[in-house]
Amino acid sequence: MANPPSLKAKLAASLPKGHRFIIHYLSTPPTPSPAIYSAPPGQKPEKTNYESHFLSVSILHDRQRIQIFALEVLIYATRRLTTFFVSKADSTGYIHLLNLPKGTPSPLKTISSVFIAHLVEHRQRKDRQSVVSLFARAQDQYLFPGSIENPGKHVLDDRGLIKWWCRVLEPVLQSGNPNPQSPDPGLGPSKRTTKTTAKAYLRVPSCDLHETRSFFPPHVRRDPALLSKWHPNRDPLRDLASRSPTFPERCLIPRFPDDPKSRFVDELDEELTEPPPDSQTKESPSKGKRPGRWKSVRSLEQFWELMAFRQECSSGRLVGFLWAVFTPSDIEGQENVITPFAERVARRPYKSDDTQTFAPTVEPPSTSPRERLVVPHVSHAEDQGFEPEAVQQPIDPPDYGRPAEPSSLILPTKHYARINRLLLSLDYANLEIAAESSSRWIEDVGMCAGEEDWGFEVVGEKEMEHNGNAFSDGKVIDAGTKENGVGEANILGMGLVRKKKRVVEGDGEPAVEKFMQQENGASGANSAVNVLATGLIRKKPKVK
Repeated sequence: MANPPSLKAKLAASLPKGHRFIIHYLSTPPTPSPAIYSAPPGQKPEKTNYESHFLSVSILHDRQRIQIFALEVLIYATRRLTTFFVSKADSTGYIHLLNLPKGTPSPLKTISSVFIAHLVEHRQRKDRQSVVSLFARAQDQYLFPGSIENPGKHVLDDRGLIKWWCRVLEPVLQSGNPNPQSPDPGLGPSKRTTKTTAKAYLRVPSCDLHETRSFFPPHVRRDPALLSKWHPNRDPLRDLASRSPTFPERCLIPRFPDDPKSRFVDELDEELTEPPPDSQTKESPSKGKRPGRWKSVRSLEQFWELMAFRQECSSGRLVGFLWAVFTPSDIEGQENVITPFAERVARRPYKSDDTQTFAPTVEPPSTSPRERLVVPHVSHAEDQGFEPEAVQQPIDPPDYGRPAEPSSLILPTKHYARINRLLLSLDYANLEIAAESSSRWIEDVGMCAGEEDWGFEVVGEKEMEHNGNAFSDGKVIDAGTKENGVGEANILGMGLVRKKKRVVEGDGEPAVEKFMQQENGASGANSAVNVLATGLIRKKPKVK
């Protein structure tokens, strides 16, 4: 079987022909990390591996490298699920230096789609679900300090950003199709031998079903087959967790860095209360005892209803939560896609000398209420003083940590965090400063990895077909719709414009024209100025 195309080949097949881009891709090896899902009372958290992937895109201008875009994706892998969390994405606004023809599809959207699809292809396991998770929240700058001062940077508003990410993930869904009809060759059929079902979910707190559906790409809304894969005002949290219905809702919501719903979960965890450990009173379950559950939130639907009143999702602001779920056909349709903790424990008890087993031990409740409720922290391992040596063996086979791209740099987690801090301390306010900051970041990463000349150049190979006044990538662009989501003016024909009928007197002549003919002695069509007589002007009577 032929090897799948590399990231370089996929990007070249998807980007506009003749334009050059410089790609710098670095990642970290899989490292044990705190769990992103809260453990139910009396159980241990799942073993979780964590890795970071960072993609930087630059162009050459006057023989200087200028960063134009960067994207960071965090991958969390457990025995039952692989989660791709799109952490940050930002641009500097200097892409206009490429002088792309008007109407050319955005290279930034194309690069994002190809990179996410590439990671899913290389990290998805044939017998496990995978999910791409992200939240869209408009902000001036995420990764490039000072870039908002660049007048060439166009910052999307909340609605525009949610629509942009929906258009980014739509090709990724097609790449997960068993027989994809992908518009981009770089997103073509993946190497998966097992058929995979791909579905997308979107939740925008405070938006109803119709408003949420309006964020979908236009061609998705017009195609019933594509629209069936998109689910507005729904989320896959309970299906992904696939745990017992008696488990608390807090165990179904993952916690990611700088995630609005994670901050809400942390606040709700302050409501957790347990009966005193020395209490001898035994109460029946019918009296409302809900161990490990919140007091104010009793369901996931109520959680999302309250999210709409959060400061981040209210006051005219919109935040979109988007998921793309990939389910192999051999586990699709099963009642429990992933075996719950309790069933795994009952089937295979944990042994202290068995280093390969994953099933955790169900221990008797602790005497301390706080010990029974495990609240995970998703910060980086080095920030929490987390020692990887204290964790059990990795959950994946050794070859899982292979690079997703042979030309990428693999840095230890500690060095990767330092490189991120360096990027956030630079300045991209103008072209001269951005060139210096770009060169410094690229050189420092190379010195840290022992590679002076790293990265690779991509030359676009995709022909842009000309349809009317706009370019397209082979797809027909309807009137009033552009590939980048900006609508053109729809000009209505004269036959579609309906005029209001004039009042007609009994003899069939319009009343106003008849009166003007009598007054001026000429028809209304030949009269230069139509002057209304005083009899046609009605004044409001004065009230004494």
